[in-house]
Amino acid sequence: MNREFVGVSESDTLADAAELMRSESAEAVVVLRGSEPIGSLSTATAMAAMLDGDPHTQTVGEVMEPPVPMIQPDAALSDATQRLIARSATHLLVVDDGVVGLLTERDVLAASETVETTHSGGNETETVDTELLDRESTGTEAAPEESLQSVCEACGSLTPELSPVNGQLVCPGCKAY
Repeated sequence: MNREFVGVSESDTLADAAELMRSESAEAVVVLRGSEPIGSLSTATAMAAMLDGDPHTQTVGEVMEPPVPMIQPDAALSDATQRLIARSATHLLVVDDGVVGLLTERDVLAASETVETTHSGGNETETVDTELLDRESTGTEAAPEESLQSVCEACGSLTPELSPVNGQLVCPGCKAY
């Protein structure tokens, strides 16, 4: 999860939001009304809206995605993955008495990979599955879940459906471009 997230107002222009996303290297922004999250804007949605209209007159509120799927900071990685897939979302808002961060598909992919830990007694390394650590720390024994998701080679998003385009396997959103 990234504790620093980019927030915009629903009255901001799409051009201003896109510039902010570019300057902050943000994959998505949270649309806020005051301090309350009311929606989100992903790079794919922003680009599609820019193709359909004038980004200097369109507001974020006109093109934003519905309220961001939310998750608690202590939720299991598998819960985050399932919520992303179920909502066909690219990101989740992490909330606990207010917004505490943003969790993207890339964050989930990075956390799902194996990590190397170094034993304190020497140079020996061991590869550890982070999901296994989660199950062991909570005392739950879960059957391994089979993922029906693949990674788009153009944008890196998780998707249940890929199509070959120009030698790459891409998601439906990237196929349109």
